[in-house]
Amino acid sequence: MTGAKRERAKLLGAYAATWIIWGSTYLAIKFGVESIPPFLMAGVRSVIAGGILWSWARLRGDAKPTAAQWKAAAVTGALFFLIGHGGLFWAEQRVGSGPASLLVATEHFWIVLIAWLLPGGTRPSPRAMAGVALGLGGVALLTLGGGGSEGVDPVGAAVVLLSALTWGMGLLYFAGERRPVSGFYAAGTPLLAGGAMLLAASALLGEPSRVTAASFSPIALGSLAYLIVFGSVIAFTALTWLTQTQGADRSASYAYVNPLVAVLLGWAFADEPVGARVLVAGAAIVLAVVLIIRGKQARAESPEQAAMSDAARKAAAGRRLREGEA
Repeated sequence: MTGAKRERAKLLGAYAATWIIWGSTYLAIKFGVESIPPFLMAGVRSVIAGGILWSWARLRGDAKPTAAQWKAAAVTGALFFLIGHGGLFWAEQRVGSGPASLLVATEHFWIVLIAWLLPGGTRPSPRAMAGVALGLGGVALLTLGGGGSEGVDPVGAAVVLLSALTWGMGLLYFAGERRPVSGFYAAGTPLLAGGAMLLAASALLGEPSRVTAASFSPIALGSLAYLIVFGSVIAFTALTWLTQTQGADRSASYAYVNPLVAVLLGWAFADEPVGARVLVAGAAIVLAVVLIIRGKQARAESPEQAAMSDAARKAAAGRRLREGEA
């Protein structure tokens, strides 16, 4: 295989990991929490995945996080994993995996609004604001449309929306000097901190005392292993590489695809209903995410800057290709 073909295969594999694997994690969570308590499952996933990433960073000799960065990682772990993943895992006992993925996509709405409301915040572009309005309309259609086979449990939906809000807050908080230079440490430290909090919450809720090893179904254990290896380690590594080589805008394309993958898998493997309301609400939310991300790009870069950024990415790709062929 030539260097160019290897590069293309690596690129396609990385996109597939962030598009398909992350889209499939909602179904894996759904299957897992059928026999594993939600906070226990989320905690085990986070601690093991964080330990793998942290150990890999240490073996690579990456710069270790400072004490201040560990403190920031603890706050981020609470936002991302204790509330974010803990809430999602708990809510998927009441909400289908497809609707949950659509509600999680509102993370982008909250980021826009929080960044605007913070002191010195920048007013969103008209395109981004249109995306927020459209997306919230899709959420309202999905959650407030009444009962029936497509009805979404309001309590579960509210918890997923809270999870999306805390993820947005965590993304805004864990940046700059608070974030370790090493991408593996940047993921591993919040995972470890958040995972410890999740396990503590699980113990306080009495989850371990209510289960035995025999009560864990094979599909639940397989789902947990899938979430650790594929959902956390492989997909995150792929996202890190895509962000470094293709730019943050292109790597964020997973946000468009994950809800579609999750809805289709929930329909195919969990008999989750996909009717007109889910389809219309899903289309509105996905289109809203597109508008928000495109709106942020337009505000962040002038046409000249965008062209220069694109040229820089192409030049970097050319250097990598030449190095691969050498």
